[in-house]
Amino acid sequence: MTALTKTQAAPTPKPRRAGRATPWFFLAPFLLAFIAFFVAPVGYAVYLSLFIKKRSGFGPAKDVFGGLANYVRAFQDTDFLQSLAHILVFGVIQIPVMLIIATALALVLDAAKGSASRFFRTAFYLPYTVPSVIAGLLWGYLYSKNLSPFNQITGLKTDFLSSQVVLFSIGNIVTWTWTGYNMITLYAALQNVPTDIYEAARIDGATGGQLTRYVKLPLLRPTLILTGIFSIIGTMQIFSEPFVLRPLGYVPDNITPNTYLYLTVARDGNFGYGAALAVLLALFTLLLSGFFLRYAADGGDT
Repeated sequence: MTALTKTQAAPTPKPRRAGRATPWFFLAPFLLAFIAFFVAPVGYAVYLSLFIKKRSGFGPAKDVFGGLANYVRAFQDTDFLQSLAHILVFGVIQIPVMLIIATALALVLDAAKGSASRFFRTAFYLPYTVPSVIAGLLWGYLYSKNLSPFNQITGLKTDFLSSQVVLFSIGNIVTWTWTGYNMITLYAALQNVPTDIYEAARIDGATGGQLTRYVKLPLLRPTLILTGIFSIIGTMQIFSEPFVLRPLGYVPDNITPNTYLYLTVARDGNFGYGAALAVLLALFTLLLSGFFLRYAADGGDT
């Protein structure tokens, strides 16, 4: 009994702590890159946004600490506020149109079989492989008032780069570029749906239209939310298309926030104010993405 009691009372060995460092060893390369290329630049941008340019006498302007002066100026800057309004109108129209087209194409390709499906899948995806600068130059030629083949065929002199329609012309370029990318994402999600679900729906008497409406579209909802988030973030970062089109027509400096931000830094040399605009744009994008995610999640509960 005494030996048994001693055996039961013996303390259990503690786990070795050496294994606890193993996950951090494998995470170290990512964490170092994340800190170096994301955390540090963001921190520097916030730091830089606290400085303003101030001129003393007739000497050159110097950067001095200004606190939140740049942020106050941004909320009073009509050009920056108009650029946010432009991109909001752009996103409200372009993102739903693009995702609807991408969803329709994904559903058609999912129902199609054989080599035709593979051919059209590749054809629809090809515009995404064209660099945005090249796409801007290509569409800039098609939009040109004097060179556009559309105007030559129809005999009209439509100016697709006028101030009234240039935002929609940019939206057409973005839709042409990114619809195929989103289509592939949605198509991949449809391919991952177990065939048993479709078979069960057909056994219950579901037609092709009912299968799409009550089975495929609900199952695509998480992927649509994901593509919606990515589209919102991408829309807020639009820069290449309007910048390439600037020499070809009337594209306002504040057509998008990134265009106005770039000109503030590159043309005016105001790095502190540009950093403040970048921080506000990032926060605005975060709020929009969070609102969309919250709305989409609430929509799923109702």
